[in-house]
Amino acid sequence: MLEEIYNLAVEGLGGRWQSALACVLLVWVVACYLIATARLWVIDVREHRLPDRIVLPLYALLGLPLFGVILLASPDSFAQAKQTAYGAAVMLGFYALMRLASRGALGLGDVKLAGVLGLLLAYFSPLNLLWGNLLIFLTGGLYSLALILTRRATGRTHIAFGPFMLLGTTIALFFPAT
Repeated sequence: MLEEIYNLAVEGLGGRWQSALACVLLVWVVACYLIATARLWVIDVREHRLPDRIVLPLYALLGLPLFGVILLASPDSFAQAKQTAYGAAVMLGFYALMRLASRGALGLGDVKLAGVLGLLLAYFSPLNLLWGNLLIFLTGGLYSLALILTRRATGRTHIAFGPFMLLGTTIALFFPAT
């Protein structure tokens, strides 16, 4: 993400206004994402919930500028927009299925957040969507295993999953698999 912002800024400084505007929009997306991530992380750890009043506006606050970046800076904007939208739908659907399979152990807030994170992850590539989810489950699983091994949790202990979703996505945004 940072490399893309840098490249757009260089092109923008070279006189390409579309790149300059795309750079500003991408900085907006990153800033909004990081602010929301900090808020959601604290709330989910403390209360085990991801409030709709924060998660649902992220679809517009991050999605619209992200599609603007695609329209302004992508050589094949239709294909990339489709890839990004499909990524959101796939991740939302996958987490909805996991919620059903877990009989509610995965919260509905996690499912709603998954769509937003799918937008961000799939913006780079479908591979990045997989990379981000691998990081999500790896960090969550390792943390859970550490709690069980230190006897601070059991297999029935409820652990907030949102922070691991946010951590895995953040790592994949700054170190994408493209």
